[in-house]
Amino acid sequence: MRLILFFNGWGMNEKVVEGIDIPEGYELKIINFPYEVNLELTKYEKVIAVGWSFGCYYLSKFIKTTDRKFEKVVGINGNGEIIGKYGITPKILEFTLVTLTPESLLKFYKNMEIDRGFKNPEKDFEMVKEELQYFKDNYQELDNIFDEIIIGERDKIVPAMRQKKYCEEKNIGYRVFDMGHYPFNYIKSWSEII
Repeated sequence: MRLILFFNGWGMNEKVVEGIDIPEGYELKIINFPYEVNLELTKYEKVIAVGWSFGCYYLSKFIKTTDRKFEKVVGINGNGEIIGKYGITPKILEFTLVTLTPESLLKFYKNMEIDRGFKNPEKDFEMVKEELQYFKDNYQELDNIFDEIIIGERDKIVPAMRQKKYCEEKNIGYRVFDMGHYPFNYIKSWSEII
């Protein structure tokens, strides 16, 4: 059996990928905040790791702590240096945190280009805010671990131009898709990623 190990984005849960087809011969494991992998990876013949948004950051942290070799490591709209010149500015992160309300979170989802079919994670708002605070308080730049990054051309959260710069400066292959920050309106099968 092969595994797709998916590190989800901030404030999300497994609902966001419910409708995405899993290729035959693969199993999908979704890792949400607090991004702990309680899984025996050695039982899998091959493991492909995928991170989305802040999940890319936590995937980068995880890979640094494991001896497991991965067949491929893919980022979607994110990287290990997602705060700063390759991602979201520290000022925007701080502004988002200070002004975050249930209403502004819905506006954030809209800026992600989430469609009506979006399965709202229905997480407690205070928990979502605590996740973001935890991320900010514990953030540190991480070395690249990605083989490839998929970039949304219209990403308003982690600007495509900054993601491309990261890939070019770190010599990482990348593909640009006609999508915003939320990729699962555009991507309908994990085979498109892996």
